[in-house]
Amino acid sequence: MWFRRTGGALHLESPGADKDMASLTRSVAYNEEAFQYLLEGESKRSKRSGHLYHILLIYCTNEQGILIAMESNIAKTVIAALSRSLRETDYIGWYRAGLIVGGVLTVVKQESMAQVSSHIQKRMADALQVEPRIAENPRLQIRVCQYHELEGVEIGALNGREA
Repeated sequence: MWFRRTGGALHLESPGADKDMASLTRSVAYNEEAFQYLLEGESKRSKRSGHLYHILLIYCTNEQGILIAMESNIAKTVIAALSRSLRETDYIGWYRAGLIVGGVLTVVKQESMAQVSSHIQKRMADALQVEPRIAENPRLQIRVCQYHELEGVEIGALNGREA
């Protein structure tokens, strides 16, 4: 699914637009623009309601720990695994197109943030490790954070340098 901008307005489009939205497979990821729009909306909703949420980032690094483009077969596998593992109320899409797959985990229990992050990270690592393509790729990284931690999170920060 993606957004198309016409005359300053964003319009949601999807493959097979003639089909009912409920019939679309969850293994379709939002493009970067749509994902950013949904992420900002979730941030606003969270501030109003007081409910917490997390952002899940999955990306690949090379041997030196530098962020690299995610191969399409790896990206498809990651998105499919997320689709099976996350709730229907969560969003899956490209945080940075071709580089970082993201998930917006809506309305997270108000436990210790470190506990929740650790639990989500482990659950996603377990879900991904059963996938042969992923198990063979030891450079796949999983990061769980909150919206305010994304400010300044760019390629340099994921590479271990300050952004």
